[in-house]
Amino acid sequence: MDYKDELRKWIDVVKQQSFSAPLATTLDDLKTLTAATKDLSDRVEMRVRKSLQQADDKAKAKAKPKSKASKKVKPFKAVKPPKPSTPNQNNPNNVVPNQQSNNLPTSNPTSSSAFTSADLNRLRTDFVANRSVITPTPPTPPLSTSTD
Repeated sequence: MDYKDELRKWIDVVKQQSFSAPLATTLDDLKTLTAATKDLSDRVEMRVRKSLQQADDKAKAKAKPKSKASKKVKPFKAVKPPKPSTPNQNNPNNVVPNQQSNNLPTSNPTSSSAFTSADLNRLRTDFVANRSVITPTPPTPPLSTSTD
């Protein structure tokens, strides 16, 4: 008899006994089958991992000679930072006369404007005007039902 046939036979026995055997026995049988299923699942998972790991090891072994034959990467040329502008010797305060000569993005002057009360009042009136245009949707009456 094949092991699959034996397994099916024992599963059928447990199924049949689940209706007539005491509840404690049925629960014990269920725990036993659950543990066996978990063990079998774990063993299959280990086999799959081993087979995949062996395939990965073979692929890595084949890939290593290719990496030795690859070209070396050329290094980037060194980028020199811009030299800071030195103050004029004629300038007694040691202030750089032309700030626009430095083209770094951080040297751009920031442009900001403050809100005035007139701006806030205009925004409030626009909001109130737009809100008054929106009217609520009137509710629709329920569907009539006939009680015939």
